[in-house]
Parts: sequence; C-alpha cells; structure tokens
Amino acid sequence: MTRTDDAAAPDERSTLFSMLDYVQQTALFKVNGLTEEMARQAPIPTSPLTNPASLLNHLRWNEFYWIDVVLLGGEDIAPWSEEHPDGEMEEGLTLPMVDVIAAYERQIARNRDLIARLDLDGLTVKPLSSFHPNVRWVLLHLIEETSRHNGHLDLLREMADGSVGD
Repeated sequence: MTRTDDAAAPDERSTLFSMLDYVQQTALFKVNGLTEEMARQAPIPTSPLTNPASLLNHLRWNEFYWIDVVLLGGEDIAPWSEEHPDGEMEEGLTLPMVDVIAAYERQIARNRDLIARLDLDGLTVKPLSSFHPNVRWVLLHLIEETSRHNGHLDLLREMADGSVGD
C-alpha cells in the first residue's frame, strides 16, 4: 500500500483529494495486520468502544453519512439510532476485521466516484442546522475527522503490538 500526500497537481481539487486519500490510506495502514483480538482491544477503561475495529467502522459510516446523506440527499441507513447512538461503533465489535476493512475500502471507492466531478462550491442537498455547507467543506470535514481518528488508531496500534510510524 503506497501512501502519499503529494497532489497530482498544485490545484485545490487535487490537493483536497490527495489529502483525503492519504488520511484514508493511513487509517487502513494502521489496522493492517491486526488480529481479531487486537482489533477489538479497548485499552481505555472509560471508552469501551475505542478500538481499531470500531473506529474504522465509524470512519466508513461517517463517510457514508456526509457523502450519501448530507451531500447527495440519500436515506440514512447507518446503524446508529436514538437507542444506539454509537451503533456503528457497536457494529465494529461484531464484524470480522476483514469485513470492516473491505466495507471501508468500498465506501472510499464509491465516494471517490460520487464526488469526483462535483463543483467544490456546490451546496449539499441537506443543510446543517447552523449553515449550508458546500462540497469543499464536506471534503475538509472528512479530512479532519479521519485525521483525528488516525491519531487514535496510531496510539491503539502502538498499545496493541508496539508498531509506530505514520
């Protein structure tokens, strides 16, 4: 798996897509080779859902929500609900890690195709309660969200087997 944050061109679109791809590939890199047991270790007693499998599954459903639901106006079929607000994290505890990884990879590929030609200034179908984001904002939000969770994955991986590095 080759990861780079080098943009194919110096324009905004190439830079945004390169950064998003880089943080997505970093998340996959961080979970690569984990055993099922290590993927579900939650070493923080107050955060039982903070484990690599749940976090990667969260990233998958987070991308689904922002692209399919907010940006494109599709139905929210994610596994969260009022009764289970962390349903995507809980789901990560039950799925085999190979399935969690494959689902995230499929979501990444699907999203790349869905947003490849959209105007960065185009507005999302669904506005947020406080403002109406554009495609650029959604991409930046996905980069921020994935980067934040990559920090968690980095620490969890080091705690699981001592692996370090970006």
